[in-house]
Parts: sequence; C-alpha cells; structure tokens
Amino acid sequence: MITPDLAIICISRRRADTIGKYTLALAPFATVCIGADEVRAYQGVSSASLLTHPKDVVGIGPLRQWVLDHVPSRAVIMLDDDISKVYSLVGDFAKRISDPLDVLAILQQTAIVAEGVGARIFGFNQAWDVRKYHPLAPFSLNAWVGGVIGFIGRDIHFDQRLKLRADIDACLQSLRAHRIVWQDSRFAFEHKRFAGKGGNSAVRSHDQHERELAILREKWGAHLQVREGKTAVRLTIHVDRRQPGS
Repeated sequence: MITPDLAIICISRRRADTIGKYTLALAPFATVCIGADEVRAYQGVSSASLLTHPKDVVGIGPLRQWVLDHVPSRAVIMLDDDISKVYSLVGDFAKRISDPLDVLAILQQTAIVAEGVGARIFGFNQAWDVRKYHPLAPFSLNAWVGGVIGFIGRDIHFDQRLKLRADIDACLQSLRAHRIVWQDSRFAFEHKRFAGKGGNSAVRSHDQHERELAILREKWGAHLQVREGKTAVRLTIHVDRRQPGS
C-alpha cells in the first residue's frame, strides 16, 4: 500500500487511448496527472485517480515543478505515461516484471533506500539491454535518471525554461548540492523518449532542443557531455565524487 509519505504520479498528455495498456497496466496504483482540459478524455480509462493541473502548464520542467508544489507527500515518484516493460537486469538474461505488486515494491523500496542514503533524487537504469548492465556496479551515485524519477523533500527546483531536458539539469543540481543521485541499476523501465504523439510532442522541436542544449552547456560546462549522432543526441554527465589523488 502507498503510504501518505509517498505519492506515485504518472504525468500524461494526449494519451488517454494508450496509457491503459502501457504505464497503468504496470502501475494501476499511480495517480494520473493531466491538464484540466483533458478530464473528460481520461475519465473511465482506469480506476486510477486523477490530478489536474492548469492546461497552460506544459513541458517537463514546469510540470514536474507543479507536481512538487501541489503534492504534499514527502516522497514523490513521477512515471512517464508510455512505460511498456519493467526488467530486472540481474543475471544472464533480463527478467520481465509484469505484476503491479512487484513494480510497486520496487518503487517503494527504492524510495526507502534513497532516503536512507541521503539522496534527494533517485531512479533506475535507463538502458534495458542486459548486455550494458555491470554486475559489479549494481548502484550508481552520480548518474542522471529519467522516465521514472523520484524526489525526497523539496530541495530541487526545476528550471522553467527546460521543457525537454529538465531531468538532467535537476540531477546535476542535486549532485552539486547533495553529492548524490541514487540510481538502482538493477532495474529498468522501458519507455520511448522524444517519440510518438502526445506527451511532450507539443513543445518538441529542433529549435527547442537547440535552445535547451545551449542553456545546459552554459550552466554546466564540462560536467555535461553532448554527443550528437546521426539520429539522436546523447547527454551524459561527468561528476567525479572522489577528491583528486584519492
């Protein structure tokens, strides 16, 4: 059961016709956060409760900050609305997790561990290919997380200019202030990033990508590495938690 100290929120937009077979099939316990103009479309999608925000709140940064400002639970986990699979990457082969009770246990227990180690942001492996999992590094303290991202307390404030790349900025903020972002690399939530209709597509454009990359480069300099491929831009962060010479 979800306690008052933990809220699990699925932020959704224009996906009333698909959320039931994706995220809500795995996390039917999540509260669905939608714009006030979409209540009729989402009613009856599932038994999930609805949380409505003003329709002019759009983009990852503004939406995440709105949730943090309006949900009183100390811990908040936000889910993308297009999660299709959950995996355990421990072992020779990835193991599919489909029971919502198991998914809930993963979310709850990760929140408990994150708070115990002093993290303000936590999440999971963003690569669901078991070949990229490193058994000797089941946890990370200085990676960025997204897709499924949790918050302890309200120390982090999202940059409202960032509609697409706000999560990486928030993680860098937390690493600078708190020295840790907790990532449980044993589990991965498969979802589509920057693809498909609905979701963040209303604010997604080449110009917006370029503006946000410029903002991030100016803010974080050498701590942010941008690799531009033929079909995608890969962002990685470089924050060494060890002192020089240690």
